[in-house]
Amino acid sequence: MVDAKAIRDKVSKKASNARNKITSHLTAHKHCQMCGATIDIKAEPRICKADECVSKYEKRAKNDRMMRIMFVVFFIAIVAPVGLRLAGFGG
Repeated sequence: MVDAKAIRDKVSKKASNARNKITSHLTAHKHCQMCGATIDIKAEPRICKADECVSKYEKRAKNDRMMRIMFVVFFIAIVAPVGLRLAGFGG
């Protein structure tokens, strides 16, 4: 019979050894959200210092803020009338 547990243990040991060899040569790092370049792990926001990436990040941040505002406005516009009706106002 084949001992499945022994085979599973051998495979997991080999996989962990290979993983340890690979990770021992890599330094901790992050990648730029815009272009994918390697950046320092302490970089915040997670972008490189290239002008193109900075402008893209600022544009995305502005767009995200606008989308949040629009979501709140539409949520209030839809929920407020329903809530007022349930509360007994506006028959």
